[in-house]
Amino acid sequence: MALLQMDLFSECLTRMVPVNVILPELTEKRRLDNGKIPVLWLLHGATDDHTMWQRFTSVELYAQKRGIAVVMPSVETSFYTNTDGGRYFDYVTEELPRIIYSQFPISPLREDNFVAGMSMGGHGTMKCGFTKPEKYAAMGIFSCGNFIDMMGTGGMAPGGKRFPLNFIRWQVFGTDDGDLSKCHNTDNDNRYLARLASESSKPLPKIFACCGCQDGCHDNEKEDLQYFTSLPNPYDVTFFDGDGVHYFDFWDRWLNVFNGCRSGADRMRYSDGYGQLWDELPIQS
Repeated sequence: MALLQMDLFSECLTRMVPVNVILPELTEKRRLDNGKIPVLWLLHGATDDHTMWQRFTSVELYAQKRGIAVVMPSVETSFYTNTDGGRYFDYVTEELPRIIYSQFPISPLREDNFVAGMSMGGHGTMKCGFTKPEKYAAMGIFSCGNFIDMMGTGGMAPGGKRFPLNFIRWQVFGTDDGDLSKCHNTDNDNRYLARLASESSKPLPKIFACCGCQDGCHDNEKEDLQYFTSLPNPYDVTFFDGDGVHYFDFWDRWLNVFNGCRSGADRMRYSDGYGQLWDELPIQS
């Protein structure tokens, strides 16, 4: 297995940016029919950076066990959105994949690409998956609802932390008075993006989601998932909860589960780490 710490120049962000890449051992058994390996685009949260998944979870172990590459970009507190400070969404969904596919034996095929993230990274995951469903076979949403509803005009963020809310409301989401309800039915509204994708002719990514019952995101995330399954062309959603707060010990357990998923024509199977195996579960509570 190889761990690569890259610094590359991004035209979308007009500066050098760090990226961490995990590559499993490239044995013949681990390669796909096209000679490539699948990839998980793993997104960090608002108070984190590209190193956090490696520092606080066993993602390297899971990548080696599953034979999947993992790419972890750094996007600061951008919410994976194109802003005046940089085209972060374009960087994550277009520029960075183009660089990674050209440098490593990673498959560009939709069925081999997965995206996941926690908190702000969960927001980015939904934004990527719903805006470009043709690029990802499945999404992993860890402890994240629709941020424009959760933050609103209040001051408390998920997990009880206070974000630099004025910066987020004005600089990231572009509201002139901090009222995030104005972001409904825009490209910062993940329910809106989910509906647009559902109404299109594009294939929809499967959704794997989890959230701790003591996490401030729990109820909002569950409401979002129920909305996704209520659309005329509904999403295939699997949701798990249980004891847990907004932190990596909970996310680590479910990252292992998500890394074990298989998409496409085969049924997705999940193990909760305690010996039980599930097939195609509906939303669990």
